[in-house]
Amino acid sequence: MPDMATICLHNLVQKNFEISAVIPPPNSNPTASGFINFARSLALEVFEYDENPNTEDLIEKIAAKNADIGVICSFNHKLGRDFLNTTKMGYINCHPSLLPMYRGANPYFHIINNGEKTTGVTLHFADEHFDTGEIIAQKGFLVSEKETIGTLFNRSNFIIADLLVNVLNIFQDTGKINSKAQPEGNFKKAPKIQNELKIDLNNSPASIERLVRAANPFYNAYLNFRGSSARILCVDYKIQKHDMEPGIITKISGDDLEISAKDGFIYPRCIQCGSWGIFDAANFIKVFRPNTGEFFN
Repeated sequence: MPDMATICLHNLVQKNFEISAVIPPPNSNPTASGFINFARSLALEVFEYDENPNTEDLIEKIAAKNADIGVICSFNHKLGRDFLNTTKMGYINCHPSLLPMYRGANPYFHIINNGEKTTGVTLHFADEHFDTGEIIAQKGFLVSEKETIGTLFNRSNFIIADLLVNVLNIFQDTGKINSKAQPEGNFKKAPKIQNELKIDLNNSPASIERLVRAANPFYNAYLNFRGSSARILCVDYKIQKHDMEPGIITKISGDDLEISAKDGFIYPRCIQCGSWGIFDAANFIKVFRPNTGEFFN
């Protein structure tokens, strides 16, 4: 999802930075053509390539630009030393967490799923490993109570775009970029996740609610209902001890559909069931006429 790159690139052009060239995702990536068209709409030169950016041909083309510095946004290929040496000052990587916390492909999901109250963004020098280079700048902010991966993704992108402009303005004025090594130790990771996330009703209602928000709208957090996948896009919950099996519809009233979970209940507010469409709870009840005692599992 090259949204971070699109937002940052547009911001740099608006602030009149000179962009020597743009390196898009590989042509095999389904987002490549859209990003390439966007860059060309800004009258920028684009260096396309098939799959691997660490080729001699691409490295020579970039080095020939004699650029001062490079910027990496939402790029999931590991870049070799020869690539990182193609600009005078190396490359700034834009990462949506407060490093060294949540190194990896998907900080947004894990930050919400783990119930973090604060997060932030980091600009750091890229090295030959993912997210380990020296830190240049960071900005923290609160994670809202109803944060979804979508809202956190959007907020982080715009905060990164502004922080990047600030750092590059200082670089233009002074010719320097101060940085410091990342602390050593064991920190929470942010590995890539699967698109399909089965909701486990043997987990606590609070953890289920976090999972749903961490998936919405990019991933499919789902239960099964009458043999079809029921994607849950929004859910409320209640903590309450009971002795019922998880997954039972325990109450249906108005726009409330109560489903048992471990030590409590969940209340789906927005459900996409099979190919039928997306429903709020009241319309789901009206269309599917669920019965108490039926299973969501």
